[in-house]
Amino acid sequence: MTKHIAILGGTFDPIHIGHLRMAVELRLAGFDEVRLIPNNVPPHREQPKASAQHRLTMVQLACKNLAQQGMKGIIADEIELKRDQPSYSVATLELLQEQLGKETKLSWVIGDDAWKSIDQWHRIDEFLALANLVIINRGHDNQFPDDSLQGQWLKQHATALDNLLECSNGKLIRLNWRLLDVSATYLRELLTQGNGAQLLTPDVVINYIAENQLYKLD
Repeated sequence: MTKHIAILGGTFDPIHIGHLRMAVELRLAGFDEVRLIPNNVPPHREQPKASAQHRLTMVQLACKNLAQQGMKGIIADEIELKRDQPSYSVATLELLQEQLGKETKLSWVIGDDAWKSIDQWHRIDEFLALANLVIINRGHDNQFPDDSLQGQWLKQHATALDNLLECSNGKLIRLNWRLLDVSATYLRELLTQGNGAQLLTPDVVINYIAENQLYKLD
């Protein structure tokens, strides 16, 4: 059976309820599976505070916790952690196609901040040949000139969700979801202080952070 997989990448340093709620909404929207892919070498931001293995384990614990609550089909994928090169989306999509087969449908999920700078991404002209693009606007509706890459893509590739779910690549959709506004930076600040992180990430993740003394002051 052909699957349509939504891909949500990030440092997950640490994973929090904002990430998890987005993954749940994607499953409810009709994606057969959501893969949370921790970056190894993020090309557009500072290096993570926690190690790759710690970040992967926290994502795995969070996904297992969701499955135990009945929300299955959200899984951790370590594909980028096995590579020393920068975690470029196009390279990850190529590897996923090799692993899963070209019959598997892939959709890459980004927020509106990443959408504003997507024209600067590595090999961006090859992106839509490999996957669809799902943009979570979080209540914003940024406008782009017709001659910008974003403007051209919106004109040429925008579609409805039902159609995107049927397509293997080349489609784009903007979803106005008002998701939980939580940042990993804010969560790390709370964890450094030693309190106040409850409800912002699953208890299993908070316990793992405490046991491994992550995000302590240097």
